[in-house]
Amino acid sequence: MTSAGSAYDLTARVGLAPTVSTPVADEHLAADADGCRERHWLNCSDVLYAGCARSLADAVYWLTDLTAAHPGCRLAAAPLQEGGWAVLAGPGRRAFLLARRVPADEPLLASCLHAWLVTGYGMHDLDDIRVLSKA
Repeated sequence: MTSAGSAYDLTARVGLAPTVSTPVADEHLAADADGCRERHWLNCSDVLYAGCARSLADAVYWLTDLTAAHPGCRLAAAPLQEGGWAVLAGPGRRAFLLARRVPADEPLLASCLHAWLVTGYGMHDLDDIRVLSKA
């Protein structure tokens, strides 16, 4: 991620935080809101993301409804058919369109964005986002 001329590398992992000396800025629960059939997982997730790409209008509508239905969700994200992602950082917020270079099959983007918010930055601070590698 780049912001105001500075570059930041964020690493997202699925599973428990490592017990090694790697600094962990954020640990949270994320769920695919399209695929999850158990409402209690959606209710306690900090991050919800769409499992399928949507048009911009459909994504903004879906994100707005999703965050209203699950107010504990700090960040919701949906890949766009046109490319990029629509992101809503909590209920009642404005949607951001970003990450044009991040493919629709990279839902860990939402986790990286959550870490970005938790460390005190805002969506408006982001200039660019790209996937460096998949391990």
